[in-house]
Amino acid sequence: MFGIPTVGLLCAGLTGLALTLGFAPFSQPLAGWLALIPLAYYGVRERPNIQQSFSLGWFAGATHFLTTFSWLTSVTTAGWFVLCLYMAIYPALWFVLWVRFAGADVERMTSVGNIRHVALGASAWVLTEWLRGIVFSGFGWNELGVSQGNLLLLAQIADLGGVPFVTWVVAFGGLTLTLTARRFELEIRGTQKWKPRWDFTAGVFVLGMTMVYGARAVLHPNDKAVHTLSYAAIQPAVPQDPWRSAGIAKVVEELTKGSRVALTQSGPIDLMVWPESLAGTGWREEPEFQKAVQKVRREGARSLLTGSLDIRGANTFNSAVLFTGGEGRPPQVYDKSHLVIMGEYVPLAGIFPWLRKLVPPGGDLTAGEISGVFELAESGVRIAPLICFEDSVARVVRRAAQKLPHLLVNLTNDAWFGRSAEAEQHLENARFRAIETRLPLLRATNDGVTALISPRGVVIGQVWDSEFQSYQRPGFISGELDLTRPKVTIYTQWGNWIVGVSMGLVFLGLIRLTNKL
Repeated sequence: MFGIPTVGLLCAGLTGLALTLGFAPFSQPLAGWLALIPLAYYGVRERPNIQQSFSLGWFAGATHFLTTFSWLTSVTTAGWFVLCLYMAIYPALWFVLWVRFAGADVERMTSVGNIRHVALGASAWVLTEWLRGIVFSGFGWNELGVSQGNLLLLAQIADLGGVPFVTWVVAFGGLTLTLTARRFELEIRGTQKWKPRWDFTAGVFVLGMTMVYGARAVLHPNDKAVHTLSYAAIQPAVPQDPWRSAGIAKVVEELTKGSRVALTQSGPIDLMVWPESLAGTGWREEPEFQKAVQKVRREGARSLLTGSLDIRGANTFNSAVLFTGGEGRPPQVYDKSHLVIMGEYVPLAGIFPWLRKLVPPGGDLTAGEISGVFELAESGVRIAPLICFEDSVARVVRRAAQKLPHLLVNLTNDAWFGRSAEAEQHLENARFRAIETRLPLLRATNDGVTALISPRGVVIGQVWDSEFQSYQRPGFISGELDLTRPKVTIYTQWGNWIVGVSMGLVFLGLIRLTNKL
């Protein structure tokens, strides 16, 4: 392929597979640090031309996305294939930049030059991942930084610059090791003199400062509770067919059953949470669903938050509905603002109608326009509802966090994807929203990982069936949650500033490269 040696393809494939190891079901944080090394090393050693660089980066990306997002085949095999091949463009762009930033001199390497190259490489990776997350509304799952969720000390810097900041640190570390290894090779061959490795020292310094900040955030949280909220999140595990929604009778039966058990064990509850819409009809059109809501509230759920479709005229919304206060009080409604590409909307379907056949029916919902924050009638606790994948989309959660809620609540339904890694990946991505905003996150899923996550990203509790060794079983989590006064983190206020910095560095790097030509 374009004259690329087999070893180049092997390095690209190894990078793609190593990236996949960083995420569920494998979840190996070390893989995130090492994944870029094979392809990056090949790039600085062999200096492929632009066409070859793009092809190698694309091959690495395709290998990674086709494997880590294989769960999409549960819904649409054609959509999975097309989407993954498209997303592979972004690693391809990164590798072109990485090779070009290496310069023309294939032998000479200095500490200053290596630090500059690594900083540009890390910035280019952050920039291309950011583009993947916004173009065509974006599919930003599994950014490199997400692979570090289990390393709590490292993950804490997300409240400074979000997952992109974690990504930058991880990419900086991996690329530092790449150029250190290349420099060793040149020195051993005698083509370059042995000199102090200040570039390696810089990598160690960045990692050290990151860990120090993380230790301080974990060990000294300085949070003072202002509310105590009793809660229950119900996981009904209603079977789903991507091409046919579950019947409303089955949905109501399972939700009511789980709610009764939770109320029997816990007594009256301040906030009962049901998952995202499980049936293909709206709550306004289903008297049976409305009766179930009223019945559960009379039995002790002071406020009930549930997901449902909401049909208003010609538009259908995926909504979160909060029933709170006395009977007859109108519910509070939030309409999902970030629709899922190839799931809830089909891009370019107006031009190419045949694209609709690649996805399940109902793939043209209407997006809401604003972020919603609900207020519980009796306690005044403010909650920010998030629907489906919205708890994995940082910019959506950030907009909600700017309204200073006490709690993030995600209503989702991961049952479409069977026993794949999707639900675990969803949880991995969602954990960072809690760290970025320093808000607890309560997740109610139909068949996934119903869980409570602390503002430090710790999974405090989750539905788990020890007999079947599975989280994909009916159940619930309940308890009391101490809520602190919401504060604006640096990330909440300034967002992806690291992306802007990265964009500036890449731009300066390209100017410098142009001046050398």
